[in-house]
Amino acid sequence: VRFQEDLRVTIQALGWRSGRRYLPLQDDIASVAYWYQTLPTASFPALPDRDYLEII
Repeated sequence: VRFQEDLRVTIQALGWRSGRRYLPLQDDIASVAYWYQTLPTASFPALPDRDYLEII
């Protein structure tokens, strides 16, 4: 999927009920998006290390 300025996506987990009706599920869903910068830009700050990002 390519986009120029912004991208908005809605994700929903659906299953099936009897009678071919949708069943909203409570699944854990994860996603990621990458932005590829092709033009020159200022330097970004260093990313924090994994110890800083750990959730306890």
